[in-house]
Amino acid sequence: MIYRNLKKKELELIKEELERYCSKEFVEKFNFNNLIALEGKWVTVCYTNTDVLKNLKLFNEVFFIGNNFGEIKRKFRLSLEGFTLIADNIINNYCIVNEKGETLFLYGRDIFKSSILKIKGYGRIAVFNKNREFLGIGYYSGEIVKNIKDKGWYLREGG
Repeated sequence: MIYRNLKKKELELIKEELERYCSKEFVEKFNFNNLIALEGKWVTVCYTNTDVLKNLKLFNEVFFIGNNFGEIKRKFRLSLEGFTLIADNIINNYCIVNEKGETLFLYGRDIFKSSILKIKGYGRIAVFNKNREFLGIGYYSGEIVKNIKDKGWYLREGG
């Protein structure tokens, strides 16, 4: 894939998505210089370190760089790895589930209200266990948390 720096509009989309979950202060301090774009059918945003970025000029094309931070189609959406990187700073749009909910969620199941210990926000949310360990991405509609993708996905399908 061809790599390039992010465009101004792409950076704005990423900031907008981060602000759905984190404080403005965190977003202002976030190191956007460590993000790079890979162009394919859509734009994949990767998070890496400065040493990798310095050596990147040795290559014309790459398969992947660092961690998959998210994807830009019409909007920017954080990936599992992207959520993992910001998990300690998530203060909005998340839920905390009990042990039963954690187990079901990691097996790809949805979470019912009876397993939710705390919820803040709606729509696309980060899902944590009671120890605030990031489990995956869900969608909260007011009734259940629908499993979008969880960390168990790697073992079940992702490899």
